Amino acid sequence: MLAGLVLAALNFRPAFASVSPVLETVRQDLGLSRAGASLLTTIPVLCMGIFAFGAARIGDRVGLERGVLWTIVLIGIATAGRLAGDAAVVLFATTVLVGIGIAVGQALLPAVVKRYFPDRAALVTGLYTVGFNAGAAVAAGATVALESAFGGSWPAALAFWALLALPAAAVWSLAARGSPGGARQGGVTRSSLPWGSPLAWFLGLFFAATSCLYWSVLTWLAPMYQDEGVSKGEAGFLLTLFTFVQIFAALVVPVLADRSRDRRPWLALVLVMNVAGLAAIAAVPLATPWGFTALIGFGIGGLFPLVLTLPLDYSPNPDAANRLTAMMLGIGYLISALGPLVIGALRDATGSYWVPFAALAALCLTMLASALLLRPQSRAEPMSTGTPGSP
Repeated sequence: MLAGLVLAALNFRPAFASVSPVLETVRQDLGLSRAGASLLTTIPVLCMGIFAFGAARIGDRVGLERGVLWTIVLIGIATAGRLAGDAAVVLFATTVLVGIGIAVGQALLPAVVKRYFPDRAALVTGLYTVGFNAGAAVAAGATVALESAFGGSWPAALAFWALLALPAAAVWSLAARGSPGGARQGGVTRSSLPWGSPLAWFLGLFFAATSCLYWSVLTWLAPMYQDEGVSKGEAGFLLTLFTFVQIFAALVVPVLADRSRDRRPWLALVLVMNVAGLAAIAAVPLATPWGFTALIGFGIGGLFPLVLTLPLDYSPNPDAANRLTAMMLGIGYLISALGPLVIGALRDATGSYWVPFAALAALCLTMLASALLLRPQSRAEPMSTGTPGSP
């Protein structure tokens, strides 16, 4: 099952991470405006928010394992469909389908972790988060080379990543055969989301801030350094460093966090690193760009798996974890999709990146204060609790 989680995660980023390196070519070939072309990366994030809300119902009806299998198949078919992506309507349609598959699939994974690895939730979450980052890094780094290998065909280069679905689907087909099917018992539907739970809203907003940090830095780090006079090549290497340090942090931080029931010290550590790195980039960006980038890479890379673990900490069983995760991801991605737009607007309004990156540092300070509410004695209590820290 551990291999299945990692293989599934490898499929959840390449379909849109592969677009960025060839985006200008795609835009020119299809006659898109820059705003229209940006939808190819914005649409999946919006879908990850909108359709995450339905993940709990899907898991309830068909079972967690079959639900993950179906999403992998959907992502694979949609990605393969990009062979005909030289028609704009096909490219955008496959982008929507990929977004739906990612939304449902990644919302189901935490419940799978809760079912199979309840005592090692942070470690296993960290491992499949590495799959997210590795899939994105490899796709972003190899798509241009694939385009050349396929005779300049960017549709073929984008469709190539459908091959990742084959081993993942094979593993999850075996898992689905041995699964009990849907989680409905006696005709009772348990898939309603905990809309009335302050805890669920708290976690949704906390994840929104986490995701906003990730997408904003991913979008604006390289342009910010180019604005400071750094070459396009070096700015690209900084983004690569950011990605690979995240992978390292996603492996290390969860291992350490699983040694304690209290997530707050580790949340505080990574958030302080983010505050320091973002504030330094805002104030003295050229002092040590590689050091600052590594600092926020480790901070965000460690933060993401910790936050994905929180619904498991506060859920008594996989069904509750499924519902709480679906709501957290839905709220989080819908809000965080606006993050890069807000940062860009701040840059346009102020004429520099000082205010946008200082704002991200302030966001981390707010998260640091909020994380103090996540007391360990509340773990695995019903989701009807009033606040994260209530007894």
